[in-house]
Amino acid sequence: MVRSLVWLVVVAVAGFGGLRFAEAVATVDVGLVRLEGQLTVPESRQVQEVVDTVLSRPGPHGARDVAAAIESIGWVRQVMVRLRWPDTLHVAVVRDTLAAGWGDDAYLTTGGDVVPVPSDSGVGPDSDLPILSGSLSDGAEAMRIYNLLNAQARAIGLRIARLEEDGVGNWSVAFADGMEVVLGSTALRERFDRFLVVYAKELADSSERVVRVDARYQTGVAVQWESEN
Repeated sequence: MVRSLVWLVVVAVAGFGGLRFAEAVATVDVGLVRLEGQLTVPESRQVQEVVDTVLSRPGPHGARDVAAAIESIGWVRQVMVRLRWPDTLHVAVVRDTLAAGWGDDAYLTTGGDVVPVPSDSGVGPDSDLPILSGSLSDGAEAMRIYNLLNAQARAIGLRIARLEEDGVGNWSVAFADGMEVVLGSTALRERFDRFLVVYAKELADSSERVVRVDARYQTGVAVQWESEN
C-alpha cells in the first residue's frame, strides 16, 4: 500500500544533463517527495498531481515511470528522479523558458515549441512577453521571424509587442507604442530594415502620431498618420 505522501518543495535545482534521468528503483514505499525547481506555485502543484497519480496506481512503479509522466507535461524541459533511502523521492524539474505568447491560449519556448501553461501561472496577455500568431506558419517559424526582427528593433529602442501572420501569409509587427508595420509575405528582413532606416531618419521624433507603416514597396514606405481632429 502506498503511504500518504509528504511534499517538500524547494527552489534550487541541481545540474544534470539530458532530457531525463531516472534511477531504476521501485518507488512503492515513498513517504516524502522533495521537489526542486524554479517553478511557480501552479506548476509545482501540477507536478505534484502527476507524481501522486503515478504512485497511487496499483502494482510496482519505478523512478522511470515518474520521470516519464512528468516529462509529458508540456512545459517541462528536463526532469531527474532519484530515490534516496529509506523513502525519499527527489524530483528535480527544469522548465522550458517561455519566450512569447502563441495566440490567446498557449506559449512558445525559445526553440519555438508550443506549450500550455497553467492558467494561474502569472504568465499571460498582461505580461511583458510578445504575442506571436501564425495562420500558415508554425511556432518555430514565427519565433525565427521574431528573432530575425527583434534585435534590430531593440537596437533603436523599439519593442515588438505582437507579430502576426494573416490567412494569406502576410506578416505585420505591432510595437509597444501602438505603431504597426506591414511587411507582407516575402523579403521580410529587407523590408523591415528599410522601415528602420525611415523610422530613424524621419519618424522617431513623431512616432506617437504614426499609426501604420506599409513596407510592401520596392523602395520606400507608406506612412499613415494619426488624424488631427
